[in-house]
Amino acid sequence: MAILLPTLPPGSQTTLTLKSSAIDQTPYLGGPVQRVGRMGDKWTYAVELRPMHVSQSRPLIALLTQGLTAKVLCPVIMKGIDLTAQTDVNAQSGAGRAITVMGSMDGKTVGQFFSLVAGGVRYLHMVTAISGQTLTCNPPLKVTIAGGEALEFQQPKIEGFLEGNEQSWTVGLVDNVGLGFKINEAI
Repeated sequence: MAILLPTLPPGSQTTLTLKSSAIDQTPYLGGPVQRVGRMGDKWTYAVELRPMHVSQSRPLIALLTQGLTAKVLCPVIMKGIDLTAQTDVNAQSGAGRAITVMGSMDGKTVGQFFSLVAGGVRYLHMVTAISGQTLTCNPPLKVTIAGGEALEFQQPKIEGFLEGNEQSWTVGLVDNVGLGFKINEAI
């Protein structure tokens, strides 16, 4: 069971990084370099929380220390998109980078993140194009879509493991806590 982290406080700084599994093949005796795409691209979500009073930070610290031995789920912050107006939809079909959806595509936009929930696991994706009821995403789908899988647009989450095998925090002179963490997508 994954540890669910709360919505991050305002003022938190986040960095999303997509790690490609592609490999470049460079010919030994010259010629063009070829990039070979492979399955397995993964997101990393780095979070640097704004300073919080020690009493505010204790519940989050407790969750993060539990996350050293379990998967964590963390909401992904998306500035500039009104998530309250978003609706979650279900997948009808999909393969590669394309997903046909059942439900309203109103308000969905290129560059927006969503979670695909399949088999109880969340996979983070970014919308790269929208055409009617079909959206194109990056990275390519990692699971087969049978139909009915949820696409979470209102509160997308990344699911993975905290980077490393330790968690630390700093308590300042006025009892402010400096806290940061990084989540690597598990699958």
